[in-house]
Amino acid sequence: MLNNTQTTQPADWPEGVIARYLTVGGATVDVRTHRFTTRYTGQGRPYVGNEDYEVDGFTWACFGCDATGATDGRNYIRLDYGRYLPTERGEVRQDAQEHAERCRALPRPEVGE
Repeated sequence: MLNNTQTTQPADWPEGVIARYLTVGGATVDVRTHRFTTRYTGQGRPYVGNEDYEVDGFTWACFGCDATGATDGRNYIRLDYGRYLPTERGEVRQDAQEHAERCRALPRPEVGE
């Protein structure tokens, strides 16, 4: 018997996206790399230094309901504008996944639809 179902390859992820989660409603939550300035030292939170450091950390955003780590992340992350330190890769993934498991927002339509 022939199987007439087509399999499609998912679209390439946008640049900087390191993880993508599917919400209950079908939208995506993307975890991205994000370069920013912080006073936290290489040891991570709560260790603060006297000077600014450029770090390659992370952020996440939902493309259904517009939630981010700044609005729906852990308390101490929200206070840091939703920016996760390089040492918080596990936390950013967990927060994004937990949001995706609860979010029922549908994906936004493409422009012109």
